[in-house]
Amino acid sequence: MDVNGLHHCFTATLDANPNIRREAELQLAEASRTPGFIGACLDIVQSQTQGSIQLSAVVYLKNKVVRNWEFEELNKSTVISEIEKPAFRERLIPAIIESSSQTRQHLISVLNKVIAYDYPEKWPTFLDSTLQLLHSSDVQHVYAGLICLNEITKAYHWRTHEVRLTLDRVLELAFPIALQIAGSLLADNSTAAGDMMRLIVKSYRSAIYTELSPRLQDPTSLLPWGNLLLQIVSKELPQSEMPEDPSDREAHPWWKTKKWSVRNLNRLFTRYGDPVGLTDSMQEYKEFSKSFVVNFAPEILRAYLHQIELWVGGTYLSQPALNCILEYFEQCVRTKITWEILKPHTESLISQVIFPLLCLTDDDIDTFESDPIEYIHRRIDIYDESATPDIAATNFLVTLVERRRKATFNIGLGFINNIVVSQQQNLSDEKAARQKEGALRMMGGLSHIILGKNSPVAGMMEQFFVSYVFPDFQSPFGFLRVRACEIMNRFSEAQFNDVNNINIIYASITSCLNDKYLPVQVEAALALQPFARHDVIREAISRNIKDTMAKLMELTKLIDMDSLLGVMEDFVDMFSSQLAPFAVGLAEQLRDQFLHILSEVIEKENVDADSYDVSLQYSDLDDKQMAALGIINTLGTLLLSLDHSPELVASIEHTILPVIFVVLENEQADFYGEVLELIDSSSYCLKRISPGLWELFGLIHRKFLASAYDYFEELLPVLENYITYGKEEMVANKQYISAMVDIANRVLTTNDGFSGDTGGPACRLIQTLLLNLRGSMDEYIPYVVGIALQRLKEDITEESSSGYLVSLIEVIINCLYYNPVLAFQALEDAGQTANFFNIWFSNINKLVRVHDKKLSILAILSVISLPDEQIPASIMPGLPQLLHGMFQLLRTLPDALKKKEELSKEFESSGESLYDGSNLGNTGDWDDEVDEEGDLEDPESAAYLDFLTKEAERLGSKKDSYGDEDDEYDELEEEPLYLSPLDDIEANEAFKVAFVALQQNNSRNELLSQMTAEERNFVQSLMQA
Repeated sequence: MDVNGLHHCFTATLDANPNIRREAELQLAEASRTPGFIGACLDIVQSQTQGSIQLSAVVYLKNKVVRNWEFEELNKSTVISEIEKPAFRERLIPAIIESSSQTRQHLISVLNKVIAYDYPEKWPTFLDSTLQLLHSSDVQHVYAGLICLNEITKAYHWRTHEVRLTLDRVLELAFPIALQIAGSLLADNSTAAGDMMRLIVKSYRSAIYTELSPRLQDPTSLLPWGNLLLQIVSKELPQSEMPEDPSDREAHPWWKTKKWSVRNLNRLFTRYGDPVGLTDSMQEYKEFSKSFVVNFAPEILRAYLHQIELWVGGTYLSQPALNCILEYFEQCVRTKITWEILKPHTESLISQVIFPLLCLTDDDIDTFESDPIEYIHRRIDIYDESATPDIAATNFLVTLVERRRKATFNIGLGFINNIVVSQQQNLSDEKAARQKEGALRMMGGLSHIILGKNSPVAGMMEQFFVSYVFPDFQSPFGFLRVRACEIMNRFSEAQFNDVNNINIIYASITSCLNDKYLPVQVEAALALQPFARHDVIREAISRNIKDTMAKLMELTKLIDMDSLLGVMEDFVDMFSSQLAPFAVGLAEQLRDQFLHILSEVIEKENVDADSYDVSLQYSDLDDKQMAALGIINTLGTLLLSLDHSPELVASIEHTILPVIFVVLENEQADFYGEVLELIDSSSYCLKRISPGLWELFGLIHRKFLASAYDYFEELLPVLENYITYGKEEMVANKQYISAMVDIANRVLTTNDGFSGDTGGPACRLIQTLLLNLRGSMDEYIPYVVGIALQRLKEDITEESSSGYLVSLIEVIINCLYYNPVLAFQALEDAGQTANFFNIWFSNINKLVRVHDKKLSILAILSVISLPDEQIPASIMPGLPQLLHGMFQLLRTLPDALKKKEELSKEFESSGESLYDGSNLGNTGDWDDEVDEEGDLEDPESAAYLDFLTKEAERLGSKKDSYGDEDDEYDELEEEPLYLSPLDDIEANEAFKVAFVALQQNNSRNELLSQMTAEERNFVQSLMQA
């Protein structure tokens, strides 16, 4: 590799002339496929060249290694040769030692990738090199050693059990040295010391994250590490040596180290050291937790309480550290030992910690005025998992009052009430308004408890709102109007005895919809949604639905917020008849908005991957995707809500076809499921396939073959609609049938592991073709029988799901029903006739659905009605078994029909209104008998954590998990919405007609004579029915 030529290329990528840059980028792309490229890049990084060129080279090197160190579904021509790797590995650590801070982080990312794949098997000397660096007297070498140690432990972060065994050598040899180094750094307040300590603490974090090894559980390890972490948490950092700006101070290495120390202490307690929180899969830590909760957890809690006391007194505490401490407090509420320590501090924690954190800051007020969209994301459209102190404070408050209600409810609610009442006379004062806003935010978080079943205060809330919340709708402060809307949203399930108060709420919310401040408008829109359960408000909204929807559309154009689209979707469903005259116009607006958002998404995704740092993420991409998904969902709701008006559905379908075309053409897989649902909804409502959808079919077929295998189950209903509602076109244009069979073939013959998951749906597609296109599938019968036999032979084992087995069997049964002569010919050509019938009837008890039973009954009737010469000799002796099997299916069919009818009724009743109060989740009931002085278990959380733990174990192991898990969908279930021509066939009537013909056929006298007495009585009862 010509290093000078490569250096020239990197220099040219920085040229102001775009043509020179473009040519250089093409040369780099070509050079990256040449052996020696990564070594040459490292030469440039290590050279005394211009910083910008070094940076370009190291970013390109990082991207190359991250993508191509190992082959993972990428072009093999770009994979880095194994021949190059040993020399590159040996050069990597020296390069990190010599690197500048600007290039070091990129080289660390390279090291991370290499270790993830090569350590320890392909790089067994790496740990020895790390130990040598850690023992060095040169601080730069020690620093590099700590970087290496951190990257080693990172490789084990998510790994479990056997995969972590090699970590034990790292813990034995490297951790004691790291602990010694940490001890020497504690008194040093410098940035360099803080950064080294951060690496040590993060190494410990990775080592304990998924499992706590016996070595780390041992007191000889736990005590010194625990003491180190507590010393770091308690370490005083002189203000004179810290940056003045809060954001710079938070980024200081020592404050980062404090944050990671708190997180480590929290992890030790919440995952391993709290007996109450141990899940079923974590019982191996039971003894450890008993010791930890007595000897360590209280010390951590006392240290945290001291830090909070200092913070209340004005000492700086970083936001991440404060957040973690509050999370620890929340966990301590559930455990008796720690609760007894925390309990005396409850009142001060509510008034001096939680309340101040929930009040608006000066920065919040400035953001409200200058950047309303940021304010909305920070204070309204909040993700529950946001790691901020105000969210942690809210969660802590809710857990306090929910779990220790007797001890805290009156304290909490009394404090809130005192603030609200005391500030009522000072609402023109901004400070008073901010305090009231914070108190109301606290109350909103407790709404489910205040309104819980048998709550002693629920009946008082209406008067509270009248006295203290209604006036806030006219507050001179916009942020208080926001909170008034939010508090009414939170308490929308409250009982209002005076209808005038409901009218006031509606008038106030609709007034806020047109407020001059965007956050007020957004919160008003969200508040309007739940109040639609009240008849008087629903009627009022219906009279103004056009203007309301126009306002919602306006808001969704101003901010990407899926909860606003959820309001629109609900209103489309609720007020479909009132919206009908405006439906097409609404669909056009939604379409245009979606296309605009999608163009932005595509533009961001199409940035040249080598022109930016692959570790960077687009912060707003997920928001835009969520907003786009919300629009598609609203369009789907609009379609279904107008199913009584085919003309409107047809117009809307025509309007939104560009949405579907753009998504498929640009292979926007994140939206495949939703656009396929649009096609499904439209064709289902119209009960026909429009010319536009037929034009779309070819694109669906091409994109499925190219990139949409994962979405076959979402595609299946669409394909079934094409078959069911487009029979004439399919019969007239055989290429459509050929494409359908091709799709099923691709799914059933792929080697990528899809057959077990999507093989059943692929079989259903074939069955739908056979049942609907009778007389037009003859040429495909040999293939269909052949592929089903092949899959039965290759895919079905003792571990296979019975659902997939039945699906494959029924493909051939369907062929027998479609045309028994052609089916027998294919079975005979394969030499599998007798074998298949044996498989069929040995699994007859697995035919549990109405569809299964009807299909087999009709297929058996088709077979035994054939002339003897058309029935293979190999199964002639088994005809009585067919007859007995058919009677078994006929006898059990009524129960299956009854079960299907019951499921259909359940399905219909499941579509009840969202506003009937039946889906409110946690009600905060006051009837629960809980020993509030003891440990409080949370079964739901424990079950969820257990699930996550098992998932981590599954994902953490490097084994292929296909087929290792229990099949949760073993047996096929009735599908109320599945339409089939068999639905119109009465199996009993078909049997009567066929049985009469059999009785008149002398060649079947012997067969009929073999019926048992019970079967004769059964037949007689059927014939007389």
